[in-house]
Amino acid sequence: MAHRPAGTGGRDATAYPSVEEVLQELEGNGTDAAAEEDLYGQYAWECEAERSWDQLIESSEGFVLLHGGAAEEGVKTRRVDRRQQHEPQIKKGIIRSLVLLIDMSEAMREKDFRPDRLRCVCQLAEEFIGTFLLQNPLAQLAQVALIGPSAEPLAARGEAARDSAAVSARPSGSASMQLFSSSASESIAALREKRKHPGVGTGVPSLNNGLHLAKDLLAGVPPYCTREVLVLFGSLRTCDVGCIEETIAAVKKSNICCNVICLAAELHVLKNLCQATGGRHDVPLHREHLRALLMQHTLPPAWSASMQPCLIRMGFPSLKSTSTAALCSCHQHLTFSSYVCPQCGAKLCTTPNRCRCCFLHLVSPADISRSFHSLCPPLPFDPVPADAPEAKRLCACCTTQLDRGGAQCPDCGEIFCHDCDIYSHEQLRQCAFCVMRDITTLEEEEPSDSAAVLSGAEQDNNAGGAAPSVSRSPHQGT
Repeated sequence: MAHRPAGTGGRDATAYPSVEEVLQELEGNGTDAAAEEDLYGQYAWECEAERSWDQLIESSEGFVLLHGGAAEEGVKTRRVDRRQQHEPQIKKGIIRSLVLLIDMSEAMREKDFRPDRLRCVCQLAEEFIGTFLLQNPLAQLAQVALIGPSAEPLAARGEAARDSAAVSARPSGSASMQLFSSSASESIAALREKRKHPGVGTGVPSLNNGLHLAKDLLAGVPPYCTREVLVLFGSLRTCDVGCIEETIAAVKKSNICCNVICLAAELHVLKNLCQATGGRHDVPLHREHLRALLMQHTLPPAWSASMQPCLIRMGFPSLKSTSTAALCSCHQHLTFSSYVCPQCGAKLCTTPNRCRCCFLHLVSPADISRSFHSLCPPLPFDPVPADAPEAKRLCACCTTQLDRGGAQCPDCGEIFCHDCDIYSHEQLRQCAFCVMRDITTLEEEEPSDSAAVLSGAEQDNNAGGAAPSVSRSPHQGT
């Protein structure tokens, strides 16, 4: 009888796999399991059932279709709207005055927008305020909260908070301008503070009172500024004391453009308000759609016939630091570093701003540059399908593999992903590769021009047989 080696069960020890082979096999099974999980996760019954209505979209023909996700639809919506809004005209209103009306009534407690309408709107409103004031540095913004039947202005500064009662009673003239702010941090802080109000989330809003207050706030705006009202409405009704039709006629007479985003449904009174004042009325389908609709209002509108073109004096303040603290004229706070007005010497905390003493517009060169980019936006990128060749499925900016398609610049031909497409149009306001191409072209042309001028000067000197002459200043005598 043959002897069996101990521990082998009659089999050769070389038949058993090594430890490395076992680990590789386990890793391979894990990879296959992950791939299988991703494969099955693509089926609808394997996905989460939460917020399934986000997959329903409305086509341009009015049909309701099933889509893969709200985020991708939001990107496509922003791209389509960007193509529709792209106009060759350059004359636009870049000095903007906007009043943001936010519904904070009982209807905003509905949970069709997570966690509820009020929190969703406030979160996206904070994002909108930051983007609006960043992309429109020469703009100013005021906020009004519709809490029950009253319309309450949101004071963005301490001095405006002390006079809020007087401004609410008679918001006109210089008192109304105190409620406008060009600081995103102050406006966002005022909105967050108003959310803590005990009356938020109760009652029925009054659109009539909100429009009256917005009209009075915009009464003191200079004629070269735009007059805009953006209403974020969530209720299906409005409780007004007076006639809303007369208020709409007064708003139209004041040359105020009203835009409405209604979270519940399209209302006739809101639609009539937008049609009468030349604005637009939208109903968001989901959170990403609401964000896209808000970001559309960050673009400067076209120049209105009611606006008066005129020259505006602006100053470029210098930032100075001192060893002793001084009071700023905007907040009455002690500060060691401040911007000094070049006309009157007043000290302010931030720019862009308006001097409280001489009312001079104070800006920086970067603010002027951002305003100029709003006048000449880049062309809308052409969509690239998902089944494009491999060479067109790599983003030129972030080198990300394009799985859902991308966009191509019509000028330079570079490929961009969805995020870089939005960043180029809404943040940079220009194609980075087109700018690099222009810079390279200028650098190539400058040496050739200077060499041609130098060679021409040498030929003149050689022809005259004279020594090189010393150049003189234009102010020196001959």
